[in-house]
Amino acid sequence: MITVLFGGSRPDGNTAYITQKAIAGHEYRWIDLTQYQLDPVRDVRHDNGEITTYNDDYKTLIDQVLESDTIIFASPVYWYSVSASMKAFIDHWSETLMDPNYKDFKEKMSKKDIRLILVGGDWPKIKAKPCISQFKYSLEYINAHLSGYIIGRAEKPGDIKKDVYALERAKEWQETLGDFAG
Repeated sequence: MITVLFGGSRPDGNTAYITQKAIAGHEYRWIDLTQYQLDPVRDVRHDNGEITTYNDDYKTLIDQVLESDTIIFASPVYWYSVSASMKAFIDHWSETLMDPNYKDFKEKMSKKDIRLILVGGDWPKIKAKPCISQFKYSLEYINAHLSGYIIGRAEKPGDIKKDVYALERAKEWQETLGDFAG
């Protein structure tokens, strides 16, 4: 199962377009993170505490992610990083690591085909690189790795259709999704 975690603010925008091109012909679950409530992260690392309850939508989301074989994180580049909704989801991994119900979180994530799609307008192939590094470090921390990424260039609605390289990469993904052997 492919799960797309979509962090864009425009459901029909450039990020959604390139992502849909990459997954065309495959069965997938599309999760628009902007439609879910993600409360601030609770940090209990230094209290010898654990987290077993959630008052927001995170548990529902992480359970769906953990059922997936392939996870595609898709976000516009905002201030050299992923969107706030995407970052809020990733920040919640800190809670997962403190939840005894998810003691196999790192092991499960290590077996996932994890990919990243970023779209930006101001030299994204250069300015999105710190975001990719941040993403790789975050995945490394949970014993997972980034299988691949696409960086698209688009400033105005529809501009992504002019990014031939990003469209070619999306076509490659379309042809190879499901080939991952975690």
